[in-house]
Amino acid sequence: IFDYAHPKINTHTQTSTPKINTMASTLSEWHTKPITVLTCDGRLISGILQGYDQLQNLVLVKSYEKVYSLDNPMERVDLGLFVVRGDNVAVIADCNDDGDGDGVDGDME
Repeated sequence: IFDYAHPKINTHTQTSTPKINTMASTLSEWHTKPITVLTCDGRLISGILQGYDQLQNLVLVKSYEKVYSLDNPMERVDLGLFVVRGDNVAVIADCNDDGDGDGVDGDME
């Protein structure tokens, strides 16, 4: 049983701390690189990561949305400068050209 009134104090000092890969360190590596963001409402937005903050708000330039439909082929909607609020970000991925001809990597430069 944990006594909340008298928690144990850790007096052991650690000499070296292991490097933890945080979201901020990953985003700093991806700065000015193409990324794809899946939003909580299911939108798929790609663009070049121009900036971010501690709340995971993202600023993308040269961005576009990929719209998928069962009846139509994938549609690309150009957005330009786009801000994604951090509370609407579900997944962030680096954007690599996978050879499917959709111009993900080639059109961003």
